Amino acid sequence: MRRLLTLLLLLPCAALSQGTATIQPQITVEAPTEDVIVGQSAMVRIKVLVPTFMPSPPVFPSLEQENLLVRLPERASGPVSESVSGETWSGVQRSYRVYPLVAGQIDLGIADMTVTFADPETNTPTQVSAQLSPITINAVVPEGAASLNPLIIATGFELDQEIEGATEMQAGDAITRRLTARITGTSPILVPELIPENQDTLLRSYPKEPRLTETEDRGTLSGQRTDEVVYLAQGGGQTQLPPVSIQWYNLTTNAVETVEVPGVDLALTAPKTDPLTTDKLIEYAFWAGLAAFVTWAFMRWGTPRFRQWKDARRQAFQASPEYALTQLRHALQAHDLSGTYSALEIWKLRCSDPQGYKALEEQLERIGAARYSSETIQVTSDWSAAISTLNGLKGAHQDRTQPLPPLNP
Repeated sequence: MRRLLTLLLLLPCAALSQGTATIQPQITVEAPTEDVIVGQSAMVRIKVLVPTFMPSPPVFPSLEQENLLVRLPERASGPVSESVSGETWSGVQRSYRVYPLVAGQIDLGIADMTVTFADPETNTPTQVSAQLSPITINAVVPEGAASLNPLIIATGFELDQEIEGATEMQAGDAITRRLTARITGTSPILVPELIPENQDTLLRSYPKEPRLTETEDRGTLSGQRTDEVVYLAQGGGQTQLPPVSIQWYNLTTNAVETVEVPGVDLALTAPKTDPLTTDKLIEYAFWAGLAAFVTWAFMRWGTPRFRQWKDARRQAFQASPEYALTQLRHALQAHDLSGTYSALEIWKLRCSDPQGYKALEEQLERIGAARYSSETIQVTSDWSAAISTLNGLKGAHQDRTQPLPPLNP
């Protein structure tokens, strides 16, 4: 059974002319009232009639939405004419084939369309924007197919397998698995992924994008899906490309059937290693002996020389004015008056031209006077002043015992 929804558009419209057109286009929508099986087609028709003629074709809605395939059949639009109130009205009818992809009520929404027709009095083109009433379709799953996941309902389903490459493989060899599903009675987009994801560490998989083709014959969709994966051997051992089994519901027999392809056993050989020959053993022994000799020679002669060089570097630094300046700073920070005087004298001896030490000596004299005075005097600030004076010391930091040679002897 089908219902006929007739919409008489009496709302104001936007007209291209200033005429007072009181006659509006008549739009009817025809949609199925019976249940539609998921993946099967249902016909929806929209018919537009006007009392005159249409200078330009009407703009029909697309009806496309999620979980719904919409196809326009061959000669989807055509002229029509009917008698309305004793007069002949002419117009256009658009047919849609819709295929619900999930079960449940599918609401096609409130669609808009635009109609342009000649005003009956002036023949001036008048444009009307009309809103269709909601269109709903109820999609169902046959009782026997309710447990299928994924849901495949068709009149025919086949699964073929192709293998390219040898099943006895060396590490680095490749083999290609190609599965093709051919389906009749519905769209191939309902066919799920055919090749399961690889979980084997002996193989590295490189899947390609699936290829889908679709055909239509008098409203009946058919097509195929091809999945292809290239496997690269990673090591040695026995493994298998797993079998594939898919259940589907046959609308012809009203029963669940199964298509399957067998698994593919693979024998993988680990990477070959070169045999250990006598020449290789001699070569390895030579390099091992050479490495041992170099290590022994370094320990025998290199280590003492390195220690001598390190000791010489340390002694040279300890004899430098920089080291003496460091010792002087440590003595000041420790408030060691005797150590400070000793370090200051050493620094003066090691600098070719010491400068600024007079101020430091004055600070030290005040500290000594305060320390040995019978009066209790706070000398902490004097030590801080001495450290500040030390920071301003300048001198030529070169050893007086090792002067630079003259440029022109």
